[in-house]
Amino acid sequence: MLTIRLLSALGAGRLARQFKWHALAAVVVATAGCHSAPFAAPMRIELNAQPNAIAVRPGDGALFITDDHSNGILWSSNQSDFRPYASLPTIAGQPGSLSQFVFIRPDALLVQRFGFGETGALFAVSAAGEVHALTGPASDRRRLGLVSIGPGRALSSWFVKRGSEPPAGGVSLVSYELTTYTATERDIVTGLAKPVGIAVHDGTLFVTDQSKGEILRYDLPELLAEPAPPQSSTVFARIESPDLLAADGSGTLYTKCGAHGFCRIAQDGTVSRLADDFQDARGVTIDEPRHLVLVIDRAKGASATTSAIRAFALASSDASADH
Repeated sequence: MLTIRLLSALGAGRLARQFKWHALAAVVVATAGCHSAPFAAPMRIELNAQPNAIAVRPGDGALFITDDHSNGILWSSNQSDFRPYASLPTIAGQPGSLSQFVFIRPDALLVQRFGFGETGALFAVSAAGEVHALTGPASDRRRLGLVSIGPGRALSSWFVKRGSEPPAGGVSLVSYELTTYTATERDIVTGLAKPVGIAVHDGTLFVTDQSKGEILRYDLPELLAEPAPPQSSTVFARIESPDLLAADGSGTLYTKCGAHGFCRIAQDGTVSRLADDFQDARGVTIDEPRHLVLVIDRAKGASATTSAIRAFALASSDASADH
């Protein structure tokens, strides 16, 4: 068994950042066959940005994040230097509010705008940085989670808040056409309070309902086949203030927990805390080839410390799940 102590934060300088990133990946690969506990000390990449979401490009492992400061998407090919990838339309009088985004092809992204109940939207972004709004989806929906379920189809989580009424939300199937940039939307889950994160694994849809502190589970083929949303749901796990969600290759889930925590949820619904020192855990993604969980740690307030990407090694059982 190989044991290596990793530093919890990166020092200044590009060389140190790259060295520690690849060192962590190398350790994970070296220990993938060992039945050990997941690493407790994450790597950290500091960001001069206000990020919400993160994604890894299939193939080359390039990192992409949303940035509310520039209302755009930033990317890095070396896990160090982030530069602009695309700028999305700004709304007068509204701050940037980009939610989750996903790769729908290696050269194309689907991006959501939260919209504050007025300008919620979905955009297709090409590798050349061209941005096209999809016409059709309702703009009064505050959009948060997003997952692709095949060519021309994605799932979007949303909620509506009107005046003093409590929020009401759900998950919809968005069917889109990239030649015309048109889309239709059909609700497959309703009756939720504030659904945020969504993830799909092996035909199961998981949804975090932040207001109720629950992770719900649905049979996705049944949802897609039924003409109307179901009247009930199954609680998979209870967790305080879950946020955006990701599932690894084994079906283990990862999301925010509590004010400063980040948790993993095993296949049986057992919750374990990986860290409790986040400023604000937001978007999370899985880098399966490098056996890493990558999560946004967003700074709070103008005087807060910088935002960051933090990386945790997948547990050994997760890392070897696809072998």
